[in-house]
Amino acid sequence: MNTLTERRCVLYARLSVTKEESVSIARQLDAGRKYAAARGWSVLGEFVDDGVSATANRPEERKGWSDLLAVSGFDAVVIWKVDRLARRVLDFLHADEALQERGAGLVAVEDPIDMTSPQGRAFAVMLAVFGEMEAEAIRSRVRAARAQILKAGRWPGGGMPYGFVSAQNPDGPGRILVKDPERIPWLTEAVARAIRGEPVNAIARWLTDEKAPMPIRSSIRVADGTRTWNRQTVDGLLRNPVLAGMTPYNPGRGRSGTRVDPLAVIRDERGEPVINESLAILTQEEFAHLQRTLDQRDVPQARKKDERVATSPLLSRVVVCHDCDVHLCRGTNQKKPVLCCPQCRQTMGRTALDPYLVRRLLTERGSQPLLGSTVRAQWHAAGSDEHARREILLSQVESLRVRRGVVGRYFDKDRVLLRWKPKVHA
Repeated sequence: MNTLTERRCVLYARLSVTKEESVSIARQLDAGRKYAAARGWSVLGEFVDDGVSATANRPEERKGWSDLLAVSGFDAVVIWKVDRLARRVLDFLHADEALQERGAGLVAVEDPIDMTSPQGRAFAVMLAVFGEMEAEAIRSRVRAARAQILKAGRWPGGGMPYGFVSAQNPDGPGRILVKDPERIPWLTEAVARAIRGEPVNAIARWLTDEKAPMPIRSSIRVADGTRTWNRQTVDGLLRNPVLAGMTPYNPGRGRSGTRVDPLAVIRDERGEPVINESLAILTQEEFAHLQRTLDQRDVPQARKKDERVATSPLLSRVVVCHDCDVHLCRGTNQKKPVLCCPQCRQTMGRTALDPYLVRRLLTERGSQPLLGSTVRAQWHAAGSDEHARREILLSQVESLRVRRGVVGRYFDKDRVLLRWKPKVHA
């Protein structure tokens, strides 16, 4: 390792919610620059994970941290505090191990640690333990407060279920859920169409063609700037237990692919669902029938042959759902090819994903030796044979996973967690 005066470092900053001004990305990086300057260290680069939760995403799954590890020649990584890197002790130790393998250590501006020494490493682990305890205590308080609000029949906030709005509670503090006069007729008709067996894609087209009002605060758009309904959004509103007057444990979660579990609802002392008749547009029996109808048409294999659309086999059983650890299935959404998780229902469009993966394959692995030539040469020789190209892709990929993103966003490459196999030297 270099001496102190010769030390070279990189800066790393992370933030879950960008409105946290007290620990903004800019402030973290500025503090890191001043820390390095005061010690005479040169800064080789700055790496950021903005809007990324440390609880939901391990360091090695974040783009900024992965890019940082791809750099060579640094002796230290400067962060603002230990919890900017990880909120779980095991994640912290794995990140430290990755740095040790590169002959580097972790330094925190606000926490008095310098993991370039054994004593500093031991103290940092203690801080990580306390950080994990603090995070769990916060989660417990939030869960308890939310449970109490739900038990009182009040609305806890979050994404609003379609067809409903919040209103001032007439019987006490807080707000309650009521029907939205503008959207409830559209919801009622969409439910009726689904019960009759109309496909979800057809209902989405009907809502778009009839210019039905979008969900509140919706960001769903197409390329020309106009709003449109998609299968995922419609499927989500048809599966919400609020249709039968029941209250989900976690209503309105704003992550794509997160289907509401019809059984995860508030229940009374006897274990029976608590029903708010003023919200229900279906009985419990009708809601259960609707779920069975949706499940029967959920997978491409359940559709009639003339309804199925052929898609490229390039990514067949290649991509894995990061949350469910199962392979994504091929399918279509509004006649466009997508990958869909059979469990959590997250989707990713292939119109942008496939070209993105091909570009990375040819750019990052094109010169790798393969079958007596190179990956690039074999790829071009395969021509339009998607099965042959799939084998070439598989020969280079160690793991390819997709994690959930925000509903309505365009292609987000940060959702794609791609790891190549070790390079082969000719």
